[in-house]
Amino acid sequence: MATNFSINDFRATLRDGGARPNQFSVQIFFPRNFPGGNQSLAASTYLVNIAELPGISIGTVPVYYRGREIKLAGDKSFAPFTCTILNDSAFTLRTALENWMNLIESNVTKAGFTNPGDYFGSITVTQLDRTGRSLRSYSMTDAYPNDLGAVGLDFSANDQLSSFQVAFQYQYFEVFNGTALATNLTNIAVPSVA
Repeated sequence: MATNFSINDFRATLRDGGARPNQFSVQIFFPRNFPGGNQSLAASTYLVNIAELPGISIGTVPVYYRGREIKLAGDKSFAPFTCTILNDSAFTLRTALENWMNLIESNVTKAGFTNPGDYFGSITVTQLDRTGRSLRSYSMTDAYPNDLGAVGLDFSANDQLSSFQVAFQYQYFEVFNGTALATNLTNIAVPSVA
């Protein structure tokens, strides 16, 4: 069956010119009573320069009947949230993340917070349009950094800024369309396939 080609239909389907990967904002909300948390939150809005909308997976439960494998839906899991952060000369976010991880487990004494509520924060990543309006946000609940990458140093790295990666674990995310919580994902408009 031949597919009709229409540039006008394509342009109409790609609403508002499509979402741009360079239009986003990340806010890292540090744990309550975290020293310097507000300053670090403000810095995260500007210094996170590579991020992603979080991923999600549903496992598979194989069930066998007379040699035939039947696949059933298993449990849901959330992929870690990873981002790349530009390093300012004050090491603002690097220091905050190191301190956060040190609260979880001290580098020296190995002691740390035992109540997860004391070290959980949250992260919001928002896809923006070209006017800065929120298109879709993901709010990741009970987040904490679990992998802080090394900062590369290189004599030949001219005309570059220092950066590092960090990965966060979290319990789940909630989806917001614009500023409204999408409590039931089935009510999100999905293009029909003809």
